Amino acid sequence: MSALPQVSRALSEARRRFLAANGAALLVSAVLSGTAGELFATRPAGTVPLGIVFGALQLTVLLLSSWWYDRALSRHVDPLLDLMRRRAELAHPSPPRPGPAGGMSRWPHSSQGRRR
Repeated sequence: MSALPQVSRALSEARRRFLAANGAALLVSAVLSGTAGELFATRPAGTVPLGIVFGALQLTVLLLSSWWYDRALSRHVDPLLDLMRRRAELAHPSPPRPGPAGGMSRWPHSSQGRRR
């Protein structure tokens, strides 16, 4: 079985969850700011307005969902991509590469043995 459909499925599922979490947080924030704008101006915790608290919560959701997205791709997609790379290397081995040219001089003739 090819790993490509599994990679595509895992990517689309992770992307869908990421967008749903962040879209829901943005939608709630937009609806609240549009309908209850004065709510964001209230200061329940002394000097910090409620709008700043909602913004910090939205940033937290974004950071946590980004962390989850990266972790999900590392767990589910990266092993499949490594498997696909190994299979491709077995099917089409790369030609041998030349080694380092440490012993070669940049000049066509060595300066050793030349008389001055």
